[in-house]
Amino acid sequence: MLKHPDQPMFYVIEADANTLSVATKRKLLNGARNGDTNELAPVEFGNPRGEGHWASCISVVDPIGKEVTQRIELEENEAAFSIAAVSFSSQDDEWFLVVGTGKDTCLSPRKSTNGYIHIYRFLNDGKELEFIHKTKVDEPPLALLGFQGRLLAGIGKDLKIYDLGMKQLLRKAQGQVAPNLINGLQTQGSRVIVSDVQESVTYVVYKYQDNRLIPFADDMIPRFTTCTTMVDYETVAGGDRFGNFWIVRCPQKASDESDEDPAGGHLIHERSYLQGAPNRLNLMCHFYPQDIPTSVQKAQLVTGGRDTLVWTGLQGTIGLMIPFVSREDVDFFQTLEQHMRTEDAPLAGRDHLIYRSYYVPVKGVIDGDLCENYSLLPRDKKAMIAAELDRSIREVERKIAVGFLRPFVSASERVLTYSAGYAESGCVLAVE
Repeated sequence: MLKHPDQPMFYVIEADANTLSVATKRKLLNGARNGDTNELAPVEFGNPRGEGHWASCISVVDPIGKEVTQRIELEENEAAFSIAAVSFSSQDDEWFLVVGTGKDTCLSPRKSTNGYIHIYRFLNDGKELEFIHKTKVDEPPLALLGFQGRLLAGIGKDLKIYDLGMKQLLRKAQGQVAPNLINGLQTQGSRVIVSDVQESVTYVVYKYQDNRLIPFADDMIPRFTTCTTMVDYETVAGGDRFGNFWIVRCPQKASDESDEDPAGGHLIHERSYLQGAPNRLNLMCHFYPQDIPTSVQKAQLVTGGRDTLVWTGLQGTIGLMIPFVSREDVDFFQTLEQHMRTEDAPLAGRDHLIYRSYYVPVKGVIDGDLCENYSLLPRDKKAMIAAELDRSIREVERKIAVGFLRPFVSASERVLTYSAGYAESGCVLAVE
């Protein structure tokens, strides 16, 4: 789903595997020779199934009018996989809707005949779309992003830059930057963060003078990435399909070197490390929330408040990573968490530290849900922990309530919040 850059309109791509498209279904009905050609209502009986077929469409949703203003059905057995709004400098910075599709796609084993990039123009304040053209590519583009007035597309292992032409997109630059398959893109300035389907993220810099895309840093841990976002220029937060949330950071020296050389000659001739990029990313935080993150976004809970990381999970989890500001808070909640691991052991007997370190040892994260259980302990245990913290029971409970931002959480819904720190201290806390 994508929001219009200026108007209150949403654009949704849908794709259903092993389902007959509207065009294919109409063709079969018209070619039927017997008298039974009545179409069953999809609302009651579902769409007709067909192995190897895809039903896919692009919907324009008006949330204010509560209606779908336009629906474009894709033909030729195409399935939509990616969507982006791109402003092209060659077209006086006009916004276009870009959709990446795959033809005759098979998910397992992964194969397809080819891919397409569709271009649509916004009409009537974004309520309608006008088809411009589509460009044939080798594989389905799984990641699209606007980049310096042009289109950045992740197609297979290759990262490509396109400009808008009269009859099709014009390729301006290309580079093989991912080990397997690009499934996500983030950018700031000339830096591009490329997510791989099973090899974490790669930092890429675009050198305008030589028109080259150069990877200069990658991760040493294989992560089956599902979502990413840039916390700052050097730091990236993301999740993987094994239910982990992590934050990695590019070394400051490598980051400065990638920006200093305007032509990128030093990066091109630098020796690779273990058949990868010349530099390795540093793991700042790692946490196992037992849910697969599907999206993560840097946001503020209140106007003028601190930046936090809000993420959603496959099972309906809404998580929140909150950075610590002071070292005093870090030490307090670390000590409290250690006592809670001892005094509030899980009923099944599994060690809490081992549980949160399921994939990689937990680092830089404090489990706020565990700390909140302090209020459920017997009074004698509360007094013992408070004495260790050199505070009263009331002060400890007030510290937990204030630290976990209870005023900003609705009382009518349960929100799982895991606070993560992307500050220099690298510590985080979790709340509900």
